[in-house]
Amino acid sequence: MTDPRALMREGSVTEIDAPEESCQIRACSCPTCYLCGAVGILLYENLTDRLFGSPGIWNFKLCANPSCGLIWLDPMPIESDLGKAYRNYYTHTQPQASTQQSGIERTKALLTRAYEFAWRFTPVYSERQKLELMYLDGLPPGRVLEIGCGDGQGLARLRARGWDVQGQEVDEEAATHARTAFGVPVFRGRLDQAGFRDEEFDAVVMSHVIEHVHDPLALLRESRRVLKLGGDLVSITPNTQGWGHARFRASWNGLDRPRHLFLFSRNTLELMARACDFQHVKTWTTAARSVWTVGGSLRIQRGEPVRGSWALITRAVRQAALHATAVMARRRDPEAGDECVLIASR
Repeated sequence: MTDPRALMREGSVTEIDAPEESCQIRACSCPTCYLCGAVGILLYENLTDRLFGSPGIWNFKLCANPSCGLIWLDPMPIESDLGKAYRNYYTHTQPQASTQQSGIERTKALLTRAYEFAWRFTPVYSERQKLELMYLDGLPPGRVLEIGCGDGQGLARLRARGWDVQGQEVDEEAATHARTAFGVPVFRGRLDQAGFRDEEFDAVVMSHVIEHVHDPLALLRESRRVLKLGGDLVSITPNTQGWGHARFRASWNGLDRPRHLFLFSRNTLELMARACDFQHVKTWTTAARSVWTVGGSLRIQRGEPVRGSWALITRAVRQAALHATAVMARRRDPEAGDECVLIASR
Protein backbone atom coordinates (compact mmCIF):
# COMPACT_ATOMS: atom_id res chain seq x y z
CA MET A 1 0.00 0.00 0.00
CA THR A 2 1.25 3.50 -0.83
CA ASP A 3 1.43 6.13 1.91
CA PRO A 4 -0.05 9.33 0.41
CA ARG A 5 2.00 11.49 2.77
CA ALA A 6 5.17 9.83 1.51
CA LEU A 7 4.10 10.54 -2.06
CA MET A 8 3.72 14.22 -1.17
CA ARG A 9 7.18 14.31 0.37
CA GLU A 10 8.61 12.70 -2.76
CA GLY A 11 6.95 15.28 -4.97
CA SER A 12 4.55 12.90 -6.70
CA VAL A 13 1.70 15.19 -5.72
CA THR A 14 2.13 18.82 -6.66
CA GLU A 15 -0.23 21.69 -6.05
CA ILE A 16 -1.96 23.17 -9.09
CA ASP A 17 -1.90 26.94 -9.36
CA ALA A 18 -5.34 28.41 -8.69
CA PRO A 19 -6.75 31.87 -8.07
CA GLU A 20 -6.73 32.93 -4.45
CA GLU A 21 -10.38 34.01 -4.34
CA SER A 22 -12.28 32.26 -1.55
CA CYS A 23 -14.75 30.73 -4.02
CA GLN A 24 -12.02 28.69 -5.74
CA ILE A 25 -11.06 25.18 -4.66
CA ARG A 26 -7.31 24.63 -4.76
CA ALA A 27 -6.30 21.16 -5.93
CA CYS A 28 -3.31 18.82 -6.15
CA SER A 29 -2.22 16.57 -8.98
CA CYS A 30 -2.53 12.88 -8.02
CA PRO A 31 -1.19 10.82 -10.94
CA THR A 32 -0.60 7.54 -9.06
CA CYS A 33 -2.84 5.11 -7.21
CA TYR A 34 -3.28 5.70 -3.47
CA LEU A 35 -3.43 1.96 -2.79
CA CYS A 36 -0.79 0.35 -5.00
CA GLY A 37 1.21 3.21 -6.58
CA ALA A 38 0.40 2.32 -10.20
CA VAL A 39 0.02 5.14 -12.68
CA GLY A 40 -3.60 6.10 -13.31
CA ILE A 41 -5.39 5.92 -16.67
CA LEU A 42 -7.65 8.84 -17.55
CA LEU A 43 -11.25 7.65 -17.15
CA TYR A 44 -13.31 10.88 -17.29
CA GLU A 45 -12.23 14.44 -17.90
CA ASN A 46 -13.53 18.01 -17.79
CA LEU A 47 -16.39 17.25 -15.39
CA THR A 48 -18.21 19.90 -13.37
CA ASP A 49 -20.37 19.68 -10.27
CA ARG A 50 -23.85 19.55 -11.82
CA LEU A 51 -25.68 18.83 -8.56
CA PHE A 52 -24.47 21.48 -6.12
CA GLY A 53 -22.56 23.93 -8.30
CA SER A 54 -19.17 23.98 -6.56
CA PRO A 55 -16.39 25.48 -8.72
CA GLY A 56 -13.73 23.62 -10.67
CA ILE A 57 -13.09 21.21 -13.54
CA TRP A 58 -12.39 17.65 -12.48
CA ASN A 59 -10.98 14.40 -13.91
CA PHE A 60 -11.05 10.82 -12.66
CA LYS A 61 -8.24 8.29 -12.98
CA LEU A 62 -8.49 4.49 -12.98
CA CYS A 63 -5.68 2.37 -11.55
CA ALA A 64 -3.88 0.51 -14.34
CA ASN A 65 -3.22 -2.44 -12.03
CA PRO A 66 -5.99 -5.02 -12.81
CA SER A 67 -5.69 -6.49 -9.31
CA CYS A 68 -6.54 -3.10 -7.78
CA GLY A 69 -8.98 -1.01 -9.84
CA LEU A 70 -9.23 2.03 -7.57
CA ILE A 71 -10.77 5.18 -9.11
CA TRP A 72 -9.79 8.60 -7.82
CA LEU A 73 -10.15 12.31 -8.44
CA ASP A 74 -7.24 13.99 -10.24
CA PRO A 75 -6.76 16.84 -9.56
CA MET A 76 -7.94 16.39 -5.97
CA PRO A 77 -9.05 19.25 -3.67
CA ILE A 78 -6.55 20.00 -0.94
CA GLU A 79 -7.89 19.16 2.50
CA SER A 80 -8.14 22.76 3.72
CA ASP A 81 -10.32 23.74 0.73
CA LEU A 82 -12.58 20.70 0.56
CA GLY A 83 -15.20 22.36 2.74
CA LYS A 84 -15.97 24.77 -0.10
CA ALA A 85 -17.42 21.86 -2.08
CA TYR A 86 -20.10 21.41 0.61
CA ARG A 87 -21.46 24.95 0.80
CA ASN A 88 -24.62 24.07 -1.15
CA TYR A 89 -24.65 20.37 -0.20
CA TYR A 90 -27.94 18.66 0.69
CA THR A 91 -26.95 18.54 4.39
CA HIS A 92 -27.12 22.35 4.41
CA THR A 93 -30.59 22.53 2.90
CA GLN A 94 -33.59 22.23 5.17
CA PRO A 95 -36.84 21.17 3.49
CA GLN A 96 -39.24 24.05 3.04
CA ALA A 97 -42.66 23.64 4.55
CA SER A 98 -45.39 24.14 2.00
CA THR A 99 -49.06 24.65 2.75
CA GLN A 100 -50.08 24.39 -0.87
CA GLN A 101 -49.07 21.91 -3.57
CA SER A 102 -49.73 22.08 -7.25
CA GLY A 103 -51.71 19.32 -8.93
CA ILE A 104 -48.53 17.99 -10.50
CA GLU A 105 -46.72 17.90 -7.17
CA ARG A 106 -49.64 16.07 -5.56
CA THR A 107 -49.68 13.59 -8.43
CA LYS A 108 -45.95 12.94 -8.06
CA ALA A 109 -46.32 12.49 -4.29
CA LEU A 110 -49.13 9.96 -4.77
CA LEU A 111 -47.14 8.03 -7.36
CA THR A 112 -44.09 8.00 -5.07
CA ARG A 113 -46.10 6.65 -2.13
CA ALA A 114 -47.70 3.97 -4.30
CA TYR A 115 -44.31 2.97 -5.69
CA GLU A 116 -42.71 2.74 -2.25
CA PHE A 117 -45.68 0.72 -0.96
CA ALA A 118 -45.34 -1.78 -3.81
CA TRP A 119 -41.71 -2.46 -2.93
CA ARG A 120 -42.71 -3.41 0.63
CA PHE A 121 -43.73 -6.82 -0.72
CA THR A 122 -40.30 -7.59 -2.17
CA PRO A 123 -36.92 -8.59 -0.67
CA VAL A 124 -35.68 -5.10 -1.56
CA TYR A 125 -37.70 -3.62 1.32
CA SER A 126 -36.18 -5.88 3.99
CA GLU A 127 -32.71 -5.25 2.57
CA ARG A 128 -33.31 -1.51 2.77
CA GLN A 129 -34.34 -1.89 6.41
CA LYS A 130 -31.06 -3.67 7.12
CA LEU A 131 -29.17 -0.88 5.38
CA GLU A 132 -30.95 1.76 7.47
CA LEU A 133 -29.82 -0.09 10.60
CA MET A 134 -26.29 -0.53 9.20
CA TYR A 135 -26.69 -4.34 9.37
CA LEU A 136 -26.62 -4.24 13.17
CA ASP A 137 -30.20 -5.54 13.46
CA GLY A 138 -29.03 -9.08 14.26
CA LEU A 139 -26.55 -8.08 16.99
CA PRO A 140 -27.22 -7.52 20.70
CA PRO A 141 -27.15 -3.77 21.42
CA GLY A 142 -23.92 -2.27 22.69
CA ARG A 143 -22.01 0.94 22.23
CA VAL A 144 -21.86 2.18 18.63
CA LEU A 145 -19.97 5.00 16.93
CA GLU A 146 -21.22 6.41 13.63
CA ILE A 147 -18.51 8.17 11.65
CA GLY A 148 -19.97 10.96 9.54
CA CYS A 149 -23.31 10.73 11.33
CA GLY A 150 -24.84 13.65 9.39
CA ASP A 151 -28.13 14.88 10.84
CA GLY A 152 -28.33 12.05 13.39
CA GLN A 153 -31.27 10.07 11.98
CA GLY A 154 -29.26 6.86 11.74
CA LEU A 155 -28.13 7.09 15.35
CA ALA A 156 -31.69 7.82 16.46
CA ARG A 157 -32.85 4.61 14.76
CA LEU A 158 -30.12 2.60 16.49
CA ARG A 159 -30.85 4.19 19.87
CA ALA A 160 -34.49 3.15 19.48
CA ARG A 161 -33.15 -0.44 19.13
CA GLY A 162 -31.31 -0.15 22.46
CA TRP A 163 -27.86 0.93 21.28
CA ASP A 164 -25.75 3.41 23.27
CA VAL A 165 -24.89 5.86 20.50
CA GLN A 166 -22.06 8.29 19.75
CA GLY A 167 -21.61 10.33 16.59
CA GLN A 168 -18.71 12.02 14.83
CA GLU A 169 -19.20 14.66 12.16
CA VAL A 170 -16.95 17.32 10.59
CA ASP A 171 -19.84 19.49 9.39
CA GLU A 172 -20.98 21.93 12.09
CA GLU A 173 -24.49 22.42 10.71
CA ALA A 174 -25.15 18.69 10.48
CA ALA A 175 -23.69 18.04 13.94
CA THR A 176 -25.81 20.81 15.49
CA HIS A 177 -28.95 19.41 13.87
CA ALA A 178 -28.16 15.91 15.17
CA ARG A 179 -27.82 17.24 18.71
CA THR A 180 -30.88 19.49 18.70
CA ALA A 181 -33.32 17.44 16.59
CA PHE A 182 -32.45 13.96 17.89
CA GLY A 183 -30.54 14.61 21.10
CA VAL A 184 -27.64 12.36 20.12
CA PRO A 185 -24.09 13.12 21.33
CA VAL A 186 -21.85 14.17 18.44
CA PHE A 187 -18.16 15.09 18.39
CA ARG A 188 -17.57 17.81 15.82
CA GLY A 189 -14.19 17.29 14.18
CA ARG A 190 -12.06 14.56 12.63
CA LEU A 191 -12.16 11.09 14.13
CA ASP A 192 -8.50 11.25 15.13
CA GLN A 193 -9.21 14.45 17.11
CA ALA A 194 -12.05 12.95 19.17
CA GLY A 195 -9.88 11.24 21.78
CA PHE A 196 -11.96 8.07 21.95
CA ARG A 197 -10.38 5.34 24.08
CA ASP A 198 -8.90 2.13 22.72
CA GLU A 199 -11.56 -0.59 22.37
CA GLU A 200 -14.40 1.77 23.36
CA PHE A 201 -17.08 0.61 20.88
CA ASP A 202 -18.82 -2.65 20.05
CA ALA A 203 -19.49 -1.41 16.51
CA VAL A 204 -18.23 1.38 14.24
CA VAL A 205 -20.40 2.25 11.25
CA MET A 206 -20.12 4.67 8.33
CA SER A 207 -22.42 5.15 5.37
CA HIS A 208 -21.11 6.98 2.30
CA VAL A 209 -18.16 8.43 4.21
CA ILE A 210 -14.99 6.61 3.18
CA GLU A 211 -15.15 8.05 -0.37
CA HIS A 212 -15.04 11.60 1.06
CA VAL A 213 -11.73 11.39 2.99
CA HIS A 214 -8.17 12.02 1.84
CA ASP A 215 -6.68 9.06 3.75
CA PRO A 216 -9.14 6.13 3.87
CA LEU A 217 -6.55 3.75 5.31
CA ALA A 218 -5.93 6.06 8.27
CA LEU A 219 -9.68 6.23 8.85
CA LEU A 220 -9.95 2.42 8.89
CA ARG A 221 -6.96 2.09 11.25
CA GLU A 222 -8.46 4.58 13.70
CA SER A 223 -11.80 2.78 13.45
CA ARG A 224 -10.07 -0.49 14.32
CA ARG A 225 -8.30 1.11 17.29
CA VAL A 226 -11.55 2.20 18.95
CA LEU A 227 -13.28 -1.16 18.29
CA LYS A 228 -13.46 -3.81 20.97
CA LEU A 229 -11.92 -7.19 20.19
CA GLY A 230 -14.50 -8.98 18.07
CA GLY A 231 -16.37 -5.75 17.35
CA ASP A 232 -17.66 -5.03 13.86
CA LEU A 233 -16.85 -2.30 11.36
CA VAL A 234 -19.58 -1.61 8.78
CA SER A 235 -18.90 0.63 5.79
CA ILE A 236 -21.24 1.33 2.85
CA THR A 237 -20.03 3.16 -0.26
CA PRO A 238 -20.86 3.51 -3.99
CA ASN A 239 -19.83 0.53 -6.12
CA THR A 240 -17.71 1.33 -9.18
CA GLN A 241 -18.53 -2.12 -10.62
CA GLY A 242 -22.28 -1.66 -10.27
CA TRP A 243 -25.08 -1.35 -12.82
CA GLY A 244 -25.49 2.38 -12.21
CA HIS A 245 -21.90 3.24 -13.12
CA ALA A 246 -22.06 1.04 -16.22
CA ARG A 247 -25.34 2.68 -17.29
CA PHE A 248 -24.61 6.36 -16.60
CA ARG A 249 -20.81 6.51 -16.86
CA ALA A 250 -19.65 10.14 -16.33
CA SER A 251 -23.19 11.09 -15.21
CA TRP A 252 -23.20 8.44 -12.47
CA ASN A 253 -24.28 9.95 -9.17
CA GLY A 254 -21.57 7.97 -7.38
CA LEU A 255 -18.83 10.15 -8.88
CA ASP A 256 -20.17 13.24 -7.04
CA ARG A 257 -17.20 15.40 -7.97
CA PRO A 258 -15.39 17.00 -6.22
CA ARG A 259 -16.67 15.58 -2.92
CA HIS A 260 -15.91 11.92 -3.72
CA LEU A 261 -12.13 11.63 -3.70
CA PHE A 262 -11.80 7.84 -4.01
CA LEU A 263 -14.25 5.31 -5.40
CA PHE A 264 -14.25 1.64 -4.50
CA SER A 265 -15.29 -1.84 -5.53
CA ARG A 266 -15.63 -4.96 -3.40
CA ASN A 267 -12.02 -5.76 -4.25
CA THR A 268 -10.55 -2.43 -3.15
CA LEU A 269 -12.58 -2.41 0.07
CA GLU A 270 -11.32 -5.87 0.95
CA LEU A 271 -7.73 -4.90 0.12
CA MET A 272 -7.91 -1.94 2.49
CA ALA A 273 -9.60 -3.85 5.31
CA ARG A 274 -6.98 -6.60 5.22
CA ALA A 275 -4.16 -4.03 5.01
CA CYS A 276 -5.51 -2.57 8.27
CA ASP A 277 -5.51 -6.01 9.97
CA PHE A 278 -9.27 -6.52 10.11
CA GLN A 279 -10.48 -10.09 10.42
CA HIS A 280 -13.45 -12.00 8.96
CA VAL A 281 -13.74 -9.55 6.08
CA LYS A 282 -16.99 -9.83 4.12
CA THR A 283 -18.14 -7.73 1.17
CA TRP A 284 -21.17 -7.76 -1.09
CA THR A 285 -23.24 -5.37 -3.18
CA THR A 286 -26.84 -4.23 -2.85
CA ALA A 287 -29.39 -2.50 -5.07
CA ALA A 288 -31.83 -1.77 -2.23
CA ARG A 289 -31.33 1.99 -2.51
CA SER A 290 -30.63 2.17 -6.23
CA VAL A 291 -33.70 4.36 -6.67
CA TRP A 292 -31.72 7.26 -5.18
CA THR A 293 -28.65 6.53 -7.30
CA VAL A 294 -30.82 6.49 -10.41
CA GLY A 295 -32.55 9.72 -9.44
CA GLY A 296 -29.30 11.60 -8.88
CA SER A 297 -27.79 10.23 -12.07
CA LEU A 298 -30.80 11.33 -14.11
CA ARG A 299 -30.51 14.84 -12.69
CA ILE A 300 -26.86 14.99 -13.70
CA GLN A 301 -27.49 13.48 -17.13
CA ARG A 302 -30.49 15.60 -18.09
CA GLY A 303 -30.28 18.60 -15.79
CA GLU A 304 -32.87 19.55 -13.19
CA PRO A 305 -36.35 19.77 -14.73
CA VAL A 306 -38.48 22.84 -14.25
CA ARG A 307 -40.35 22.39 -11.00
CA GLY A 308 -44.09 22.13 -11.36
CA SER A 309 -43.88 20.86 -14.94
CA TRP A 310 -44.92 17.49 -16.32
CA ALA A 311 -41.22 16.80 -16.84
CA LEU A 312 -41.16 16.10 -13.09
CA ILE A 313 -43.67 13.29 -13.52
CA THR A 314 -41.89 11.94 -16.58
CA ARG A 315 -38.60 11.76 -14.72
CA ALA A 316 -40.24 10.07 -11.74
CA VAL A 317 -41.67 7.34 -13.98
CA ARG A 318 -38.31 6.88 -15.71
CA GLN A 319 -36.56 6.74 -12.36
CA ALA A 320 -38.91 3.99 -11.20
CA ALA A 321 -38.34 1.96 -14.38
CA LEU A 322 -34.57 2.27 -14.13
CA HIS A 323 -34.66 1.37 -10.44
CA ALA A 324 -36.48 -1.87 -11.32
CA THR A 325 -33.83 -2.54 -13.97
CA ALA A 326 -31.06 -1.98 -11.42
CA VAL A 327 -32.68 -4.42 -8.99
CA MET A 328 -32.98 -7.08 -11.70
CA ALA A 329 -29.36 -6.51 -12.73
CA ARG A 330 -28.26 -7.20 -9.14
CA ARG A 331 -30.30 -10.42 -9.10
CA ARG A 332 -28.51 -11.61 -12.26
CA ASP A 333 -25.04 -10.47 -11.17
CA PRO A 334 -23.98 -10.29 -7.49
CA GLU A 335 -21.40 -7.62 -8.39
CA ALA A 336 -23.94 -5.24 -9.97
CA GLY A 337 -25.43 -3.57 -6.88
CA ASP A 338 -25.01 0.22 -6.76
CA GLU A 339 -23.60 0.09 -3.21
CA CYS A 340 -20.79 -1.98 -1.72
CA VAL A 341 -21.06 -3.24 1.84
CA LEU A 342 -18.01 -4.07 3.94
CA ILE A 343 -18.29 -5.83 7.30
CA ALA A 344 -15.10 -6.74 9.12
CA SER A 345 -14.20 -7.46 12.73
CA ARG A 346 -11.22 -6.60 14.87
